[in-house]
Amino acid sequence: MKTPASTYRLQIRSSFTLFDAAATVPYLKSLGVDWVYLSPILTAEKGSDHGYDVTDPSSVDPERGGPEGLLALSSAAREQGMGVLVDIVPNHVGVASPAQNPWWWSLLQEGRGSPYAEAFDVDWDFGAGRIRIPVLGSDDDLGLLVVADGELHYYGHRFPLAAGSYSDGDSPRAVHDRQHYELVSWRRADSELNYRRFFAVNTLAGIRVEDPWVFDQAHAEVKRWFDAGLVDGLRVDHPDGLADPAGYLRWLKDLSGGAYVLVEKILEPGEELPAEFACEGTTGYDALADLDRLLVDPAGKAALDALDTRLRSGEPADYAAMILGTKRAVADGMLRSEILRLARLVPASANLSGDVAADALAQVIAAFPVYRTYLPTGENVLREACAAAARQRPDLAGALDVLLPCS
Repeated sequence: MKTPASTYRLQIRSSFTLFDAAATVPYLKSLGVDWVYLSPILTAEKGSDHGYDVTDPSSVDPERGGPEGLLALSSAAREQGMGVLVDIVPNHVGVASPAQNPWWWSLLQEGRGSPYAEAFDVDWDFGAGRIRIPVLGSDDDLGLLVVADGELHYYGHRFPLAAGSYSDGDSPRAVHDRQHYELVSWRRADSELNYRRFFAVNTLAGIRVEDPWVFDQAHAEVKRWFDAGLVDGLRVDHPDGLADPAGYLRWLKDLSGGAYVLVEKILEPGEELPAEFACEGTTGYDALADLDRLLVDPAGKAALDALDTRLRSGEPADYAAMILGTKRAVADGMLRSEILRLARLVPASANLSGDVAADALAQVIAAFPVYRTYLPTGENVLREACAAAARQRPDLAGALDVLLPCS
């Protein structure tokens, strides 16, 4: 396995394509750079400068130079004896413009009958068989819909029509009500969505790469890079968003022929990367946190604490309480849809109301001392979080006893 001694990240976009990147390779070599590190290069939302909103994983983005650009960059790196590392995004796809994403367009048009229905995490029952899309200024805006060119339009938004759902003379509202999706106010997103998002970003929909066929289709182009010798390693964006990061990384190792892989993983101080992760390490947030501390003068702590206390009207900060309260505010606010979905998964045999289950789950999540666990790895962390939640909220102790997995 080839490993880098140093990397230099290049942000690939329409104004700095893979061809432009290829031209910089000799200069990077002169700086002592060992590998070129590329931002996401798969086809993304048109005009996207970051590339994390992939709309078609089957191709290198033409706006970023396309496959010819990747070949040019790879060839330039090879001439200089340099490696190539590419950022990939397995957790989600961009759905801001449905027509640009073939998987999402099919899902909206065909609903549960779409060949990609199982590629997305959709709670169909909660949406009464429809996907809720939060794009309207208000629910009253359904009166502003227009049927044009065989599609349903809302200002600049375009949506497909299900087969046989429109006849001449039908009102746009009536046509909308026959679709496999429901357009709703953006204000309902944080509590009433029924598809998994990337955090609270409505335009990034999670995909189920834990299903082998989804993994294969989403990584066919990535596999081609390794089969053709174009790329030497991968940086994996947010694997913690996946149902089974460890399994995903094993598959990725097999697909890449055992190539060098780094993961964007948030580690708390003292936390170790799970031993079952088939990768060479993290992207370095933990190392940067240590380096940051070298740049902070500890002698300034007393003055800053005093200023903070004065700004709080004489009350010293309780940072543990502040962190807990902030986490709980996120769970009760912008991630409420996700908490409620977890609550709906609690079996009826638990005899917990939806509100109580949601309250207990949110408290456990807020009490987590680390980003997440990978059961059975980290079971002790889950139990620690449940115990902490019970201490913080004694009224939830009974519900937490019911929710905690048996040994």
